[in-house]
Amino acid sequence: MKASTELFDLVQSLTKSEKRFFKLTSSLQSGEKNYLKIFDHIEKQKVYDEDLLKHEFRNETFVKHFPSEKNHLYKLILKSLRSFHSDKTISSILKQEVKNIEILYRKALFAECNKFVTRAKKQAIMHEKFYYWFELLGWEKLLLEEAYEAGKFDRNLDELIIEE
Repeated sequence: MKASTELFDLVQSLTKSEKRFFKLTSSLQSGEKNYLKIFDHIEKQKVYDEDLLKHEFRNETFVKHFPSEKNHLYKLILKSLRSFHSDKTISSILKQEVKNIEILYRKALFAECNKFVTRAKKQAIMHEKFYYWFELLGWEKLLLEEAYEAGKFDRNLDELIIEE
């Protein structure tokens, strides 16, 4: 079976800054990291050669489950790239805001959650990201229900429906 070059292609596509960020975030975790060894070797290759990689790691125990190690590395690189590029576009900023809103809502921090919703709605409208705006209206409805149940109902539901 021919080895897949997807991991190699991903590693080779990384910029210097992205590689540095990946290595820095990886170094925050303690212990020996097999995926960093694999990363360093793949980074040095000009043409992907999995047999050579396996030969270089022949004395390592992780070579027995090399495909899962490669898969783990692939996912970690993507996670690192998401983090690296998280504030580069308005869409990624709004995605992060929605995730923050979800966390605050689950923690029942409704007042703080409402501040995030208000701020994110302004950004969504200003940048014409209406998909996020509709999603934020949904969060606003949930917060309105929570406020109603808590007896702190300060906005009319009709206003929200008109805005929607």
